[in-house]
Amino acid sequence: MTKSLIDQIGRERADQMIEKAVTDAVDEAQARGLPEAVKIDGVWVKRYPDGRIEPIDGEASHADR
Repeated sequence: MTKSLIDQIGRERADQMIEKAVTDAVDEAQARGLPEAVKIDGVWVKRYPDGRIEPIDGEASHADR
């Protein structure tokens, strides 16, 4: 049976690579002005760089409540 990539490189190295990839993706999204997905009061929303908030599931805007 072949080893998984995590078994081959080790859990610590895999975790480091994952952390760097996530950080790079967040930095790129912010640089492009894309929204981030966050949970506010139990509701998943898109938070834009200009501060605007839109619910992901189509509910009324958090700012409109």
